[in-house]
Amino acid sequence: MNPTKGSESAVAQAMAATGRDGAVDFVTHREALNQDPEAQPEHHIYRVIELVGTSKDSIEDAVNTAVVRANKTLRNLRWFEVTKTSGHIENGEIRHFQVTLKVGFTMEEVD
Repeated sequence: MNPTKGSESAVAQAMAATGRDGAVDFVTHREALNQDPEAQPEHHIYRVIELVGTSKDSIEDAVNTAVVRANKTLRNLRWFEVTKTSGHIENGEIRHFQVTLKVGFTMEEVD
């Protein structure tokens, strides 16, 4: 049996595990990696920040706007979690979407 192939399988299973809201389920991810010692990633430290994305078009566009903008100034973005959605109503119609999200990124190693 090819150990590399088994490692890829465990990693693929771990990456596919998601929570109820589509976020990565890190407990399931960790458990799947623990089943295959060769699939162990290096230890990472993550920094989590809060962003607010806005859009006149949709909630999804507000999330994309925040992530695209964050990617211009932050390196190693890895995941996001929507924590709040809100918007502006004018004359009975939605005019503006606002999404608050947490974004996690891997911190770089220091020598």
